[in-house]
Amino acid sequence: MTTHNVLIAAHALAAVICFVAGCTMIVRLPAGPRPARFTTFAVAAVAAVAALIAVILTDWSGLPTAKRLAFTGLALLACYLLVRTYGAARALGTRPPDWPVRFLAHLGFVLISLFDGFAIVSAIDLRLPPAVVALSAVLGVVVGVLAIRAATRRAQRTITAEAGHDCA
Repeated sequence: MTTHNVLIAAHALAAVICFVAGCTMIVRLPAGPRPARFTTFAVAAVAAVAALIAVILTDWSGLPTAKRLAFTGLALLACYLLVRTYGAARALGTRPPDWPVRFLAHLGFVLISLFDGFAIVSAIDLRLPPAVVALSAVLGVVVGVLAIRAATRRAQRTITAEAGHDCA
């Protein structure tokens, strides 16, 4: 197995672990400030980004300019996902009154980005027409946004109920 293939496998595995751990927190919000599910999510996010950047650097000298530009953009997006992961950690750790909404916004952005990556790579690997690849990307975002909105509405109802209970 080549270094490229090992790094791609590490990236894919870490991204799947990150996605699954993140989905568990969408279904049921974490109770404590640093639950194991979030630690798994964050460590896997860092590992996925590190492996992605490593594979880009490994392949850099053989890439044409257009792919260098595309992969540079992808690496920057990956780094931004870590910024959003940090934002989720901060919301979870400090727990301001609206922490679930803030947490879900950060977590949702990361999960939608990962899901979209899975959809796009799968469509490309299946050699689907470019229109289908684009459609899978758009559908990935739409489905993700709808799921995060539903989770956010559920969290807002909980915040409202708790605020009403505190006033009673």
